Amino acid sequence: MLKQIRFIKISILSIGLILLMNIAYSQGGFDNPTRALYIFDLAKYIDYGPGFADSSTFKIGVLMGDYDLVQELGNLAKTRTKIQDKPVVIIGFKKLESITHTQILYVNKSADFNLERVKPKIAGNQTMLISEGYEFRESMMNFIVVNGKPRFDINEELVKKEGMSVPPALLFMAIKTKEDWQNLFDIASKEIEVQKETIKQQLETIDVQMQEILKQKALLDSLDKEITAKEKTLNEKQKVLDRQFVQINKQQGEISVQKQTIIVQQKDVQVQKDTLARQKEKINIQLARIDDQLKRITDQDGKIKMQLEAIEKQKLILYFVLFALLLVSFLGYYIYRGYKIKKEANIKLEEKNRTISLQKDEIEKQRDLAAAQRDQIAYQKKHITDSIMYAKRIQTALIPSLELFSDKLEHFVLYKPLAIVSGDFYWVASQGNLQIIISADCTGHGVPGAFMSMLGVTMLNEIVSGKHIIMPDQIIENLRQGIIKSLNQVAEEDSIKDGMDIAVCVVDFDKSILWYAGANNPLYLVRGGELIHYRADKMPVAIHYKMAPFTLHKIELQKGDSFYIFSDGYSDQFGGPKQKKFMSLQLKETLVAMAGQPMLQQGERLNEIFEAWRGDGPQIDDVTLIGVRY
Repeated sequence: MLKQIRFIKISILSIGLILLMNIAYSQGGFDNPTRALYIFDLAKYIDYGPGFADSSTFKIGVLMGDYDLVQELGNLAKTRTKIQDKPVVIIGFKKLESITHTQILYVNKSADFNLERVKPKIAGNQTMLISEGYEFRESMMNFIVVNGKPRFDINEELVKKEGMSVPPALLFMAIKTKEDWQNLFDIASKEIEVQKETIKQQLETIDVQMQEILKQKALLDSLDKEITAKEKTLNEKQKVLDRQFVQINKQQGEISVQKQTIIVQQKDVQVQKDTLARQKEKINIQLARIDDQLKRITDQDGKIKMQLEAIEKQKLILYFVLFALLLVSFLGYYIYRGYKIKKEANIKLEEKNRTISLQKDEIEKQRDLAAAQRDQIAYQKKHITDSIMYAKRIQTALIPSLELFSDKLEHFVLYKPLAIVSGDFYWVASQGNLQIIISADCTGHGVPGAFMSMLGVTMLNEIVSGKHIIMPDQIIENLRQGIIKSLNQVAEEDSIKDGMDIAVCVVDFDKSILWYAGANNPLYLVRGGELIHYRADKMPVAIHYKMAPFTLHKIELQKGDSFYIFSDGYSDQFGGPKQKKFMSLQLKETLVAMAGQPMLQQGERLNEIFEAWRGDGPQIDDVTLIGVRY
């Protein structure tokens, strides 16, 4: 079945390309509308590699030689606004030096550009180079005219070298040699005829099924009419019954209304009593778990919050009970007024009032018990909070002082724990002429995250200061092995998967080199108003299905370069006018915009932007962001 689906997709693509070529044949060679149509249609079949997902637009660039082509592409972009689900942007370049990153770059030989000078300008950017009039297979894709008809050839090796690929159907339609086109065209035409015959047979089958569906619909319409007639008869009988019940309802009168009111109130009181009983059971369970406070501090803190919320709900219930009692009092007064007329009803109502009074006493007892439980929970919360504050002092003492930063580096550290203690931590140290800077994000936040962070700081002290391991990839690898051993992690699915994401930077002042390695946490380098994104390995510092070595990046530093490492707390924060995430793209734009400011001012400004974005909403994660200027 999958092979059939794949074959149909290839056939549809082939049909589309053949139709495109047939339209172009009728025009007798390439003109600007044909070039624009070719570029748009071919672009949507190209795979630009994993980096394409980060692009917000689809850019088509033209090295100027024919200004009319730029205008023609712009006109086509008004009706075909997207390629591969990204908005289309048309750019014209007057000279080689002005070329910026695009997904498509078109060059015509008549513009007198040397392709060997163009190729280095787009190398490594996943840009499809489309030329016209150049030698066979000289560029990635080349438009040529054969026997007065527009055609193209594809250099698959050059395309793959730049990290891109084209589907087999597109390669199938391209010219491999100037003599083989007619044979390929004949083969494709035969396959299309077979597909047309298959589609024709399927349409005939659909017609037969449609006739059967129409017959079933007619039968259902007939049944629907019968049901409507029966419903009309039942409605007439119902009207007769309604008239018979009118007299009975009048006789019940006010006594029935009062009786129904009392029944509703009894149900409400019973629901409240059951709710209080369930809350009492929950509180007893929570009290039994408090004995294990030192081992499960974070769980206790969450349960206390739940209990406080339950007490607030109990307050609302008590207010509702008081309101119900007022209603009962009014009802008693109303019954007293009608005593002479409804003596029998009054006796029943007095009995129910006595029952409600007993329920009121029971509710007051439960309210007093809830108040006592609230006071006990408040005491427990204070005890737990004091313990967490002591844990914070321990964590603060373990994290290295910022004074360990070299005087050669201007820097800032934005450190905002979500709770009293943090699952994020930073670590700095000096080894001779080397400066080591680390930002880490442990699994979880609060007390569990703090335990992991203290374990990470202790291991880093041993790895760097004890074993003198200084290269980032080796530091992360030793840290991963230490965590796996300390937490007894194994490859089974039910084993502990706690760990951390980390970015490790080592600055070599003698050689002006920045060494970087990361586990899920990237590095941003801002140079000359542009941001360079160094990606981290997609695996944590813990047991993982992928246990490959970590990638070591070597970066030649220039005076004035700024680089940033961080956890995901800043970009994941919800806020703004639409309560959305801040996102990595907005963080990149913010860092580029303030790159020229002093680093301390950058830290203050980033904190102001974070708080303004968060507004009145809660902070959702620990935040760590370190900026350094070389």
